[in-house]
Amino acid sequence: MRFIAIIGLGLALLTGCSAFAPKPAGTSDKMQFPLAFPEDQDKVSEPLFCSLTDKEAVRLLKQGAYYCNLEGEHRQRVCHSLAQQYREKQVWQAGWLLAYSFSDKKSCITHKERLAILNDLNQRPAQNQNRLLTWLNESQEQTLEVIDTLKANQDVLEQKIEAQTHELEELRKENAVLKSQIQALKSIEKTLNKRIDDER
Repeated sequence: MRFIAIIGLGLALLTGCSAFAPKPAGTSDKMQFPLAFPEDQDKVSEPLFCSLTDKEAVRLLKQGAYYCNLEGEHRQRVCHSLAQQYREKQVWQAGWLLAYSFSDKKSCITHKERLAILNDLNQRPAQNQNRLLTWLNESQEQTLEVIDTLKANQDVLEQKIEAQTHELEELRKENAVLKSQIQALKSIEKTLNKRIDDER
């Protein structure tokens, strides 16, 4: 029985990624991916998750999903530990996990730090990180930059609203003063009219 298991394992190792290679058309278990143009078929049909780095990417994604769901003090401890590994040892995986798994308000890093991490990852040579994650990093960095732009625009609008609210308040005060003056003038006019009537 052990012999059969060893032979099976040996065959699996020898075939390597061939089990993951695209199968001929007509097989029922073939995964269909949407293609914008048929000529893209050759560029996107390479076997997935066959190389060691591809498997590392999957492991990183799983680890990221796990960290994303942590709560409370443990979440903070993990976040601080990853931040320390990234700052002191420049472990890019720790930075990647920080940027993606700790992107909420309960994170130990700020929005600016997250953007700086992604910028750093995108500046590194391609061989230092997984190529499958590079496009995701660039896309996330662009998204965070758009968020920054929107926040800046929001700040400008809030300042304008605050200035206009202040101006409106000043106009209300002026209006109240004018109403008071008009009432005083009406009172004076009434008094003058009464005197004129009395003199007649």
